[in-house]
Amino acid sequence: MSSRSRLAAILVVAAFVGGACSGAAAPTSAPVSAAPSPTAAASATPGASATPGASATAALTGLLAKVKADGKLVVGTSNDAPLSYLDSTKGPSGALTDILVEFLKRQGITATIDMVAMPFGSLIPSIQSGQIEIIGDAMYFRPARAQVIDFTMTTFYNPEALDVAKSNPKNIHQLADLCGKSAGTYIGTTYVDELNAASAKCTGGTTIDIKQYPKIENVFADLSAGRIDAGVVDASLSAYALAQNPSLNFEIVGDYVPASKATSNCAFGIAKGDPAFLDAFNSTYAQMLSDGTVAAIFTKWGLTPTDFFLKP
Repeated sequence: MSSRSRLAAILVVAAFVGGACSGAAAPTSAPVSAAPSPTAAASATPGASATPGASATAALTGLLAKVKADGKLVVGTSNDAPLSYLDSTKGPSGALTDILVEFLKRQGITATIDMVAMPFGSLIPSIQSGQIEIIGDAMYFRPARAQVIDFTMTTFYNPEALDVAKSNPKNIHQLADLCGKSAGTYIGTTYVDELNAASAKCTGGTTIDIKQYPKIENVFADLSAGRIDAGVVDASLSAYALAQNPSLNFEIVGDYVPASKATSNCAFGIAKGDPAFLDAFNSTYAQMLSDGTVAAIFTKWGLTPTDFFLKP
């Protein structure tokens, strides 16, 4: 393998490592419709440059032109509510789906959202192969990933949570407390790296028994059944799961401090080389933040307080 090919392979592998999710299914469509009414304003940190003033009146090129011509936008997701998932009766659903719906509406494009669910680690390869057109998931911006796909500006922040059995019988409050214990997370996320780093710091010959699962539901199931001592997963998904099913036998450690909220910035990902799409999305999303539309969408999906998710 040449040095250039070897570097490309390293970048592709590195790009798979980072913020969370799971799933697998065939595409499903949902019509574009209006977003909720605006409420309070919020802000975001760019993950890519924004060009103010992009509008639906500009000539469409690249992905936007293709979406308008095809009448659909193909979105890849690891299928985790409440961010982006396939509802058994409603089809494509979630906060990120609503954001894309509103974005297309503001671009003057009538289209459906076609959603393809897959394991998190398959999202970037699916962009590169053309199977999907945009990654709508809790994917962290990472420089290695930005070598192989392009990111929009930051859409929200999604730090990890530390989940343990109810009442925290093993007194786990930080990753260092997991030495000599077992912890689960899901394949292809930065949480694997964080657990490996914590395990390397264990003393007395102990390590963390790290279990990797294809789906977040598998982490929750084994944690609830007592087969692992803790789970390290997305805070938003943990909170949503507990809100939807209080009978789950785990809780979020309230005093756990995430590694770095500022680096948990998530964004939409597209194939490289389409600055017109990035400019259109970034300027439109900045407007949606300013007029309160994004805060209204997050409130609709139970992602509150919204500032926790929308500000670093």
